Amino acid sequence: MITVDEYLLYTDRAFDGMTRIVGELGDDLANRRPALPGANTPYGLLTHCLGVVEYWAGSLVAGRPIERDRDREFTSRGPVAGLLARVAEVRAHLAADARGATPGDPPRGTPDPRFLGPDGIDTQGAVLQHVYEELCQHHGQMEVLRDALLAEHPARPLGEGHGVKWGSLPAGTLGAWVADMDLGIAPPIKRRLLETVQREDFGYPFWTGADPVLREFSAWTGSQHGWEPDPGRSRVFTDLLQILQVVVEHTTAPGDGVAIHVPAYPPFLASIARAGRRIVPIPMVHNGQRWTFDTDGLASRLAGCRLLVLVNPHNPTGRVFDAAELDALAAAADRHDLVVLSDEIHADLTYAPHRHVPFATLAPARTVTATSATKAFNIAGLRLAVAHVAPPALRASLDAAPLDVFGTPSILSRVATLAAWQESSAWLDGMRSTLATNRATVTSWAATVGVPFTPPEATYLAWLRSPHPAAALERTALVKLSEGAEFSAGTDVDTASFVRLNFATTPKILHDVLTRLTPWMAPPR
Repeated sequence: MITVDEYLLYTDRAFDGMTRIVGELGDDLANRRPALPGANTPYGLLTHCLGVVEYWAGSLVAGRPIERDRDREFTSRGPVAGLLARVAEVRAHLAADARGATPGDPPRGTPDPRFLGPDGIDTQGAVLQHVYEELCQHHGQMEVLRDALLAEHPARPLGEGHGVKWGSLPAGTLGAWVADMDLGIAPPIKRRLLETVQREDFGYPFWTGADPVLREFSAWTGSQHGWEPDPGRSRVFTDLLQILQVVVEHTTAPGDGVAIHVPAYPPFLASIARAGRRIVPIPMVHNGQRWTFDTDGLASRLAGCRLLVLVNPHNPTGRVFDAAELDALAAAADRHDLVVLSDEIHADLTYAPHRHVPFATLAPARTVTATSATKAFNIAGLRLAVAHVAPPALRASLDAAPLDVFGTPSILSRVATLAAWQESSAWLDGMRSTLATNRATVTSWAATVGVPFTPPEATYLAWLRSPHPAAALERTALVKLSEGAEFSAGTDVDTASFVRLNFATTPKILHDVLTRLTPWMAPPR
């Protein structure tokens, strides 16, 4: 016999899974039926689950009179927010009903044969078991509905619009390169943007008092990662590349060394080189289990540097650096009095059990923390990033610079960022679940095909060893990946035998991408 707490743990898992999916799909897709025989809408299926719980537990266990229209449950429609609020109420009722049940006693009434309950439900314990079975069954069905809907209705028609990921590709080529998602945006972001458009609110940005983006940046980082940056020391920028360029210009001089883990995001390497600074690579190495770097020789490698660029979680390997690695970086930065620019844009896309540690908690006086809602919430084109600038000398230098040097992110970018951090955490939970499923798909594929691959601890990027460069795979497999050699350009590190694959797409597109790659990625025999 399981305990009541164990029973509720399992029913909560089913509810959590279904509510994440419905929240991820949003008002539009949650109210659609996929092209599957007998399929319901996710909204209708979840409504049906609530009817099951209310009737079987509420009526037959707790004895509450319940009026139920089972057919109407499946045809119900409406906004997701209202449905999720009702889910919370029903879950609370179920918890109370389960705790008040006497498992060996008969139900408080005879099950209605119209509601298709199984034979043999002659105790309250059997009633509760039936509720659990229904929730588990429909959780599985909900996952099928989600996958089918995302395959049928990608966030936008691929190749249309102005996004480079698909718009720059020839017909017939699948895009799995540039780091944005094919999975849409959170409904609150869409709603707030449409409200702004309806108001025709495209003037110069203005908010009474302090910039709310900086306040919400602090609140979001505190709730997600346990560090609350001072809004008074933070600034808005257009993107992280601009933050890098500004920090390089204000903390180093031409010829100075700028240290960065390699492989590295190619535009970062190009920006450092264009500024006339010397790239000092910290090579990432694979120790047989994970990607890491030499912490023992770190201090000597950083001699002559003025700036350390830390990308954590790391792009492209997906590592979430651990305490020992971060402590070694902090000690080396202290020894050489380095400013540390910590790019933490992928922190919100970390997979359990890994945990992101803001570098500013280890080196608070010397760290510039750069982040944005753009990666986790798929709004890169709206262009807004935030930098928390701790070093006093750098803050003074930025304060002395002309304001027009930095530009001003738009009203739309601010509205979207606020909607992400204030209203879209449930959507993000669902998105992380989707990405975890896609990561598992890539991991299983790589093991089957024989592609050397370590699953990322964060991000939606797969760093894969490949017998062919990305350009050749684009010609032969008709799949565009990111070229491995570009992630070490200007350094003596060799990453030419790698490609980077973006798996933040629909299950169908991911399946097609991996199927096309299979004959070309298998290692030579």
